Amino acid sequence: RKASGGRVQRVLYIDLDAHQGNGVERDKLALKDGDVFVVDVYNARVFPKDGEAKPAIDVDIPLNSGVEDAAYLSSLTHALERAAAAFPEPDLVFYNAGTDILEGDPLGRMSVSQAGVLQRDAMVWDYALHTAKAPIVMTLSGGYAKQSAPTIAASLASLLRRFNLVPTHTAAESAAAST
Repeated sequence: RKASGGRVQRVLYIDLDAHQGNGVERDKLALKDGDVFVVDVYNARVFPKDGEAKPAIDVDIPLNSGVEDAAYLSSLTHALERAAAAFPEPDLVFYNAGTDILEGDPLGRMSVSQAGVLQRDAMVWDYALHTAKAPIVMTLSGGYAKQSAPTIAASLASLLRRFNLVPTHTAAESAAAST
């Protein structure tokens, strides 16, 4: 917040790593920070099961091991709707995009497909840019399966195309057009 010169006060933190969040949550509690709103969709059956951090989670969506695309994405839709109602117009959306939700991940133990991860990421970006109307910071986390790296690459490429963040011409074409 300090680095923003005061422009960022209200932060929506969307934690979609397979594990219940506890770092940001513990800081929120310690600092008594009401300007951070936490959405957490996670596998309730895996580490850390941090009861002390749970009160800082504003939209708490615990899921079971093995959850698949339809149930996961439906839960995420519900979580984002609740966030929109309870914490409108954040100054920033901070998105923790864990790929340990992928099917076959030995630590996340969820069963979301690569297509489901791409849809999840698009949903969060769409929410940030069109519903919350806030800039988004996306960080990567989790991901202990062989398919994590290709899933991340596919998601980033998809987001760049979907939100028109890919230049339509090359640097050489830009230079030629300016002369």
